[in-house]
Amino acid sequence: MNTSRAVIDRSRYRSGLDRRLFGGFLEHLGRAVYGGVFDPSSRFADADGFRDDLLQVVRQMDVPLMRYPGGNFVSGYNWLDGVGPKENRPARLDKAWNSTETNQFGTDEFINWCKLIGSEPMLVFNLGTNTPEMAAAYVEYCNIGKGTHWSDLRREHGVADPYDVRYWCLGNELDGPWQQGHMNSAEYGDVALETARLVRAVDPTVQLIAAGSSNTELPTYGTWDREILERCYDQVDAISLHNYYGNTSELTGQSTPRFLAMNLDMERQIRHIADICDSVQKQLGSRKKLWLAFDEWNIWYRARTPADMDGREQVAPPLLEEPYNLEDALLTGGFINTLLRESNRVRIGCLAQIVNVIAPLMTGDQGVQKQPTYYPYLWALKHARGKVLDIRVESETYPIEGAGLRPDFAIDAQVPYLDVAMTLDEQRTEASVFMLNRDLENARELELDFQPTGPSRIISCDTLTGPDLKAVNTFENPDRVVPQSLQAVSNGQKTRLKLPPASYSVLRLAFDNDR
Repeated sequence: MNTSRAVIDRSRYRSGLDRRLFGGFLEHLGRAVYGGVFDPSSRFADADGFRDDLLQVVRQMDVPLMRYPGGNFVSGYNWLDGVGPKENRPARLDKAWNSTETNQFGTDEFINWCKLIGSEPMLVFNLGTNTPEMAAAYVEYCNIGKGTHWSDLRREHGVADPYDVRYWCLGNELDGPWQQGHMNSAEYGDVALETARLVRAVDPTVQLIAAGSSNTELPTYGTWDREILERCYDQVDAISLHNYYGNTSELTGQSTPRFLAMNLDMERQIRHIADICDSVQKQLGSRKKLWLAFDEWNIWYRARTPADMDGREQVAPPLLEEPYNLEDALLTGGFINTLLRESNRVRIGCLAQIVNVIAPLMTGDQGVQKQPTYYPYLWALKHARGKVLDIRVESETYPIEGAGLRPDFAIDAQVPYLDVAMTLDEQRTEASVFMLNRDLENARELELDFQPTGPSRIISCDTLTGPDLKAVNTFENPDRVVPQSLQAVSNGQKTRLKLPPASYSVLRLAFDNDR
């Protein structure tokens, strides 16, 4: 068996890890809010109408940040519809998903839910059909203590203390023709600039994220990012990246080896947009360096037909309920590894979404069901802490080809069978190693070569694998794809383990000898 090697010098690291890198996302879409987070009619509902079974699962996950309320939904949303007495809130037709929005869940409920699950809220402005003035009013409602019109309105609603929301997105995907209020780059750049100026007049401490390209497939990709930043660079702190991935004939030729390399597409997108940011910074002579927010990413390609996105004017219809399998979970692990490697520039990431809609968790009458993609995400939330180490991985490779939907994103490359990322938490003297084995046929031995000293002991080692890449979890069979224990052997400076074929694994190590 060929042995791959990872050389680890614990004094070399890429960045300190901001845990917001593994945030979540809640949009008014399908059964994400109603029937997911909020369901007063459920036997699991608490006194506030939140599903307590879901709340307990998400709280235990320790999701650091949650983006809300969209997504496409936000570009037609008036935040005032979702605050104040519920009996006074209007029902509206949501034109993004052709669904009826009751507005029984809004900003006040979302902030309360975030407090209950221990997540920091990140809110998105409607810059599609609303105005910069109403965006500034939203910040005033959330962040000013008292004595102004909008802050006193919040207090009338029974909330004395400000919410102190730090992160705000300047609209959503306004480069996309599907978006309400779709604009060209010049129009959006000017709106983002004016919104940022008004918002900073209300609260100069907020962090503002410009809406970057919606994906790499649009003809404006890259150009959009450059042109909007040329207008609003000095008033924003970051730019967003979005993308969804799938094992389709157009993207991968339905090839699993190509599919499992799609985290490298994410990596290339991150570096490309970072280069654009740095180029505009140099062009403008700015001292500020923007960070990146990859605040929508996931696998999504099955539940994507017109019928899957048409709510037929119903309340909380089942939309975008993607069934995830083992193959999807492995690539999710790959995305986590990419985000870790790029954490020197990507400060926020949001898995889209958290429940029922292209999500790791599903709710039903029986309770909460965990899809296979839940487990790699959970491992990142629980074990990725401290610093991201700069490790050197030596692995055999395999060739891939994939034209994709853009010629400039075509790939003809050699891909490592093993994809490895590692974090070190010096406070807890623990390290975590995240390992994707893309080899579908063979186990791969990995040797971790620590320099100068190795771990004192192995805390745990778990893997997600199985004989059927298309295996899914259901309410009837919830444990078809679940983690298994994996053996690892540590002998001083070196630690060895055998990674099963088609697997994603996490190894936790202690460095008690450092104390």
